[in-house]
Amino acid sequence: KRVDAGLLNDYLRLGVAELINRAAERSEKLNAEQGNDKEKSQSSSTPNKGAIIASALSIALCTINRFMVAHHAGVSALADTSYSSQRKDDEGILALMGGKSGSSKQQQQQAQNEARGMLSSRALIIQASQDRTSDYNALMNCAFAANKSDIVIDGCFIPSGVQEDPKSSPFMEQIVDQTKGVYLSVPSGAAQVGGALSEVLMSVFLPPPNIRSNMNLPKLNNVDFRARCFETGESIDVAQICNQCLSIFKVKPKDRCLTCGAKVKKRSSSTGGSKRLKVS
Repeated sequence: KRVDAGLLNDYLRLGVAELINRAAERSEKLNAEQGNDKEKSQSSSTPNKGAIIASALSIALCTINRFMVAHHAGVSALADTSYSSQRKDDEGILALMGGKSGSSKQQQQQAQNEARGMLSSRALIIQASQDRTSDYNALMNCAFAANKSDIVIDGCFIPSGVQEDPKSSPFMEQIVDQTKGVYLSVPSGAAQVGGALSEVLMSVFLPPPNIRSNMNLPKLNNVDFRARCFETGESIDVAQICNQCLSIFKVKPKDRCLTCGAKVKKRSSSTGGSKRLKVS
């Protein structure tokens, strides 16, 4: 069944307009509450409920994988085929030895996928809230799965307009960079209510990946790749790592790993009296 381009355009405009209206209403509500210090502190300390972004991205990847399974005659997009996978790895090694750039390697990979009749799958994340620390692990797993199955993830962050709220999403920046997508941070959500945000979204995210290199699109230059604590979400340089699930913590857990529940033990290093984390 063919997709009606006009109907898709109308649905996209209505969806973006509804999202902007919600962001504007939230901005006005928070600005009205700034006069009361108590209400302001309570609203800033209340965590966001529900892993909406992580769950929606997981469902989107599962749906894309089902379409790709049907298109590839029952073969999963995440499954490794013996010949094509080995040939792909060999060509990647030869490209590195030949000194080819990352962009040409990406174009070569896209050409190979098109020659094998593979679908060019994409996903778009539109976020208007701050990152949730508990979603980091799930989002990174989604990014790795999308990268393995050659799914491009684009990201658009719409700030609420409140001064204390973040103006960007570090989690989304890492996901977009990992999957070689396009990231766009709108200057202000409230200011775009009557603007041309829908036209900007269509011109930035609708073009397929194979022609994006010829367009002047936003680029990610300063992505924070530092590891983040699974408990607090802070960027850290030195961390404690669980050797069972590889979870990263700023401070060593007291009794058990907060992710997998493994028991934490202490043991002395053979070279000195320092302690290091060990779980069983």
